[in-house]
Amino acid sequence: MSPALQRFAASFPLVLLTVLVANCPASALTAELAKKCQALASKAHPPAPIGAKTGTAQAHLEFYRTCIANDGTMPENGSQKTSAPAGK
Repeated sequence: MSPALQRFAASFPLVLLTVLVANCPASALTAELAKKCQALASKAHPPAPIGAKTGTAQAHLEFYRTCIANDGTMPENGSQKTSAPAGK
């Protein structure tokens, strides 16, 4: 294989990836939004103490991703809980 063809074969996936990513619509992730969602995620899922058998990293990450997807609009803790039936 000629050197020119090898360079083309090596750079083609990069060019293809660049074109595909450039054509995808993406929401603007700002530093302000990232900081807000990080603070909300840390408040909702505080870090587990050192040596704890269960962690909160996965829940923290899922909350953060959901917050980013919702542009920083997350329900408050009180609205996530279900209330007991009124008749009891």
